[in-house]
Amino acid sequence: MGKYIYALIVIIFIWFAGSQIYTTFFKTKETAKTTRLACHKKSTAFEVIYDKKLIDKAIESIENGNVKTKYEMQFSKYMPSKMGQYFTIEQVDNDLHQILKSYKKGDQNGSNTLLIDYFVYENDLNDPGKKTEEAKKYAGYIRMNFYLDNTKIYGVQIDFMDWQGKDIKEKLECAVESLMTLKQ
Repeated sequence: MGKYIYALIVIIFIWFAGSQIYTTFFKTKETAKTTRLACHKKSTAFEVIYDKKLIDKAIESIENGNVKTKYEMQFSKYMPSKMGQYFTIEQVDNDLHQILKSYKKGDQNGSNTLLIDYFVYENDLNDPGKKTEEAKKYAGYIRMNFYLDNTKIYGVQIDFMDWQGKDIKEKLECAVESLMTLKQ
């Protein structure tokens, strides 16, 4: 009888430890649709916090102007691109840097460099994977991830509606505001 109780305790302990290890290291973070801010309510937005402990350091890096960007534009594959006719990714990046400057309060006082890795995706209306009309309503989206020392801290994705990109700057502002309002 004692052997069975001991074995049961060992099995429960191994199961518990294994589930904790799996959750900590292997389970992917779920992205949640958000309406936390007024700008989120104007279009579809998703956000996920990967490392809550580093949020304030990321915000500090923005406030100190210690930010680098990595960017790309992903054009449609199944239809002729409209997006590339109206704006370039360099123009988008210039807009992002102007927005970041508006949050700057000081100089690079020892804060870590924040990497903002983002892309502008053009919605491909002819993509055979688009099965609903709802998926064809937006012009594209901006997906932005924030990193400190190669650690992903925060991610946000926001749809834009204008094929000429006239609302992209507003969506960039919303993406940065989404992070900045997480300050603890």
